[in-house]
Amino acid sequence: MVLVNKIQTPDGTILESKHRHDYKVYKDKNGEEYMVDGGTSYLRRNINIAPYIELSIMDDGTHELRRQYLTWGNNYDKDMNRLPETVYNPIMNMTSEHIQAILDGGYVKGNSFYKELFEEELKFRINESV
Repeated sequence: MVLVNKIQTPDGTILESKHRHDYKVYKDKNGEEYMVDGGTSYLRRNINIAPYIELSIMDDGTHELRRQYLTWGNNYDKDMNRLPETVYNPIMNMTSEHIQAILDGGYVKGNSFYKELFEEELKFRINESV
């Protein structure tokens, strides 16, 4: 599984695809177009003469890596006001209250991976505090 799907173009620009079909394209200062797509579902790139730097991170199955690199997108602030754009936070930076609210509100219904990830994160935090 892909945890982070991103590249760095020769001029230093970082392109990241956050979710499936999140197609990002950029025309580099060298005149070539660079593209990333696939989010955490797959890695898709275009072929370039000038190489890019691959910055993607693949899942090794450990919770420590997943909590550091997997993110959750927020469209609302804590007062439920719509944000101008989605803000992505690593799981490890989310509050326990926010994670519990996501679980209680059924926002991961149908996504057993994130449900298990959030439950594991809450257990991880309890074990860390002991």
